[in-house]
Amino acid sequence: MSYRPIVFISSTVEDLKEYREQAAKAAELSGFAVSRLEYWSENGWPALQTCLDKVDEAEAVVAIVAHRYGWVPDDPANPDAKSITWLECERARKAGKPVLAFLVDPKYDWPKELYEAYRLVEGKGLPPRKRSALMKEVGRNEKKLDQFKKELSRNVRHEFADAPSFRGVVIPVLSKALAALHPTTKRCPRAIPKRT
Repeated sequence: MSYRPIVFISSTVEDLKEYREQAAKAAELSGFAVSRLEYWSENGWPALQTCLDKVDEAEAVVAIVAHRYGWVPDDPANPDAKSITWLECERARKAGKPVLAFLVDPKYDWPKELYEAYRLVEGKGLPPRKRSALMKEVGRNEKKLDQFKKELSRNVRHEFADAPSFRGVVIPVLSKALAALHPTTKRCPRAIPKRT
């Protein structure tokens, strides 16, 4: 079997399941092996260092960002309350690895329950102290998410909308990245089955 470089898929998980699946399929079709949380974490969240180690093993990162900030590791190595996705992208960039950023089109009609602020609706019945803490966390996360999106937008980024079309957005970007990472690798064109 020939060598296939690894691409790491980074995003929030619950709200972007279908997008993560489409990105994984796009990566495989483009000649990459895939590393993503679903493959190496069986239950719960892994340690921050485990996630960063997986980024170190990859040659590129696909970052998918919509309207949720995600898990913020409570770790002394994360004093700025960056999300795990942000930390993974930062780790890749510091190592000189390409971060292929895909941001949701701001005009796309995204489900309201998949926004960061919707957590306040879900937490309506919390006791006042917990609700106050949640409001503070959501406010922080919304500001941080905006900062993260701006940081990703400094370089080339791509926009996406619905999950079924996402694979078609990702494939050309990954194919170009693979050619840049391994310019001398000869690839055979995939046979496309004829429709009958």
